Parts: sequence; structure tokens; C-alpha cells
Amino acid sequence: MAGVTLYLVRHGEADYNAAGILSSYPEVPGRIERHLTARGMAEVQETADSLREEGIDVIISSPLTRAVETATIIGEVVGVPVWQDVRLRETDFGQFNTLPMDKFFQVYSSPEKRIHTDGSDGVESFEDMRARVTNLLHEVAREFPGKKVVLVSHGDALEQIHGVITSEDVTASALGWSPKTGACLKMVWQGK
Repeated sequence: MAGVTLYLVRHGEADYNAAGILSSYPEVPGRIERHLTARGMAEVQETADSLREEGIDVIISSPLTRAVETATIIGEVVGVPVWQDVRLRETDFGQFNTLPMDKFFQVYSSPEKRIHTDGSDGVESFEDMRARVTNLLHEVAREFPGKKVVLVSHGDALEQIHGVITSEDVTASALGWSPKTGACLKMVWQGK
């Protein structure tokens, strides 16, 4: 099977990033939608410009506003429509959604505490996230062999996607590579 070239793009800085607020799926239109800041738009424009000559075939985005805005900017530059897939969504922060990040980190003070969660507070574990992004990656490899695919997502999800591609376990992925807002990393995955 031909490998798929993946461009892992983290959404640009959003208003919640700047405010230190957690924002997970699902969004409530008009209440917790998180839009890109001017800085975030500039970050994404730079990434989009770098992708202009790559010959992108497909863009798949998380359905959260900040990711869709990011994917739309890229899509306009490279001339490719944007598809949405809920498996690229942000971590489900459960009862911590819309709260300051420091409240979450008081409970989950290290990534290791998020590998397995008991679900009582609604926080998605890294293991569960890994399962959903792995499912997406296998589908992308089947559907787009030999193609160039941009995946627009969120920090934790991208860390786990990176881990699948590099054969890191869930813990190493949570502690290793971490994308900055608006950043893009090109990788080839054979779909194994």
C-alpha cells in the first residue's frame, strides 16, 4: 500500500488560548465557540503559504470553530475544500470545559494522570483519544493512498496522531512532541 503524506496542523491561537480557558467538544453555538485571534490568523496564514506549492489533495478538520477557521484559511490558499471529522476533535475536558486551565491542571497535574481516566468527571483519557485518531488514520490511509492530506486538529489529538505514526506508546506521545498553535509537521505514514 502506498503511504499517505500527512501535514499535521494545529489550529492557530484562539481566544480561549489567550485567556487560559479550556474549550472542548461539543461547542455550543454563540456560547463557547472559540474563534482565532488576529495572531492565530497570522500563524495560520504563514502555514497556509508554506503549503501553497505542496500539491495538497485533501484537508480534514476537527469540527470545532477554531480548527474549521484554520482549515478554511489553508483551503483558500491551496484551493482544496475542507471536510470535517469529529475524530479530530479536542480532548473532552468533561466538567472542566469552559473553566480556567489551572483548575484542570490542579487535578491532572501531569500527562501520566490522563493516560487512563475513570470517566467520573467526563475527562477523556489519552487511551480513548488514541483509539479514535488511530481509527481515522487507518481510514485516511485506505481512502487516500499516495495523496497529500492536511489534518487540522488540537494539541493533544495531534500528539497522539504523531505517536501512532512514530510507533510511540500513549504515554510517550503525551510526554513528547507537542505542536505550537498554527504549526505544521509533514510526515509519511504507511498505514500500518
